[in-house]
Amino acid sequence: MRLPTSSPTWPLIALPRSTAPSLLSTAARSPPSDRGGASTLAASAAMEAFARGLVLELAPRRFNTVSPGTTDTPLLARTLGDGRDAYVAGLTEKLPLHRLGTAEEVAAAVVFLMSNGLMNGETLHVDGAARLV
Repeated sequence: MRLPTSSPTWPLIALPRSTAPSLLSTAARSPPSDRGGASTLAASAAMEAFARGLVLELAPRRFNTVSPGTTDTPLLARTLGDGRDAYVAGLTEKLPLHRLGTAEEVAAAVVFLMSNGLMNGETLHVDGAARLV
């Protein structure tokens, strides 16, 4: 479905030319849980599809998404509370790199997508291959 530019919702999704050409997808690449995993996965898939649609709708502007794995941030600590250490230990044991990502690593991926002019319509997974386990 193509939204007409006169639609009342257009200002909510229109991106000015000066906007950085990347979108951030907060994809959780873990199975759905009682912490809202299914809704996060659905929202992430929608964001990735939205970016691909924008590539065609608003060409030649570029749109990409970043799909980070579990990232060691203060938000993770607040979300998991006292169970954080046990969760991280169990998760990192299963991960190929045996560690969580950092906010700096996710930010570097965003900078890469912004600086590489040929990247368009892609989702960059910054999860240390966590999506494969």
